[in-house]
Amino acid sequence: MKTITTSLLLCIVLMCNTIHAQSVLQYNLSLGDTYTIQQSAEQDITQDMNGSKHDMRNEINASYIFTVKAVNDSLITMDFRFDSFKMKSTSNLMGELISVNTKDSISDDDIEGKIFSGLTKSTLTMTMYKNGKIKELSGTEELIMKMVEGAGDFDEFTKELMKESMKGEFGNESLVESFEQMTYIYSKDKVSIGDTWTNRFRGDLSAENVWTLMSMDDTKNTISGKSDVMFNTEEDTITMKLSGTMDSNLSVNSNTGFIDEMTTSSTAKGISVLKQMNNLEVPTTIISNVSYKITKNVQ
Repeated sequence: MKTITTSLLLCIVLMCNTIHAQSVLQYNLSLGDTYTIQQSAEQDITQDMNGSKHDMRNEINASYIFTVKAVNDSLITMDFRFDSFKMKSTSNLMGELISVNTKDSISDDDIEGKIFSGLTKSTLTMTMYKNGKIKELSGTEELIMKMVEGAGDFDEFTKELMKESMKGEFGNESLVESFEQMTYIYSKDKVSIGDTWTNRFRGDLSAENVWTLMSMDDTKNTISGKSDVMFNTEEDTITMKLSGTMDSNLSVNSNTGFIDEMTTSSTAKGISVLKQMNNLEVPTTIISNVSYKITKNVQ
């Protein structure tokens, strides 16, 4: 009888421990909370043009500020703005393609600098489910308008062309897709250490993600991700169709649900179709490394 009782008590303890270990991972933010996100990205693009290599490199450093404006049982509303944006693109065949930094002074003839300086002059509003899926984003039309107006005195036709061009990078859909790569990481179900779950996001970069909860405690959760990715972009002069894999590693604040640090690395291969060269198909490889660091601002 004593052995049976001991076994029953052991089972009860194990069951309680299992129940305790399961958690719903989600964002738990408070009204007025403010966070600064630092993003650093490096992207190397290699195109093999009949044995001649065209190597391009994009480097982006940006900071964003999120402020929590409203919270309810299922949604979080945040104001968002760019604090700084720096981008440099180079080519082994054409030299420097783009170089902008919103923290630098801008000369009168620096059209690109004037355009990108408009990024820091608007506030967007983002509504997000507590699993990180973004419900809606507003304010991008005003953002793009300020970027265009900052470029200088152009005729209306030129301004419309500029607006359409920038929608591809800074329109509602594009920014939602970009931010979800950082926010949309949680399952709707309870999970414990070692559990996996899946989700997906769509856009120029589409991904099928498998996440694993590696560890958790009172201050930090660690999560890893394995993804199948596809790059599908279409512009006036080029179309890209590539596929590959991405690895992600996250250190997450277990109280707020916001990542403290996140790194991703991906490799995708396929073809670029050069429309102005009779739709020439060029073998293309893109290697990307992105990191995020988030700090809560002390008020």
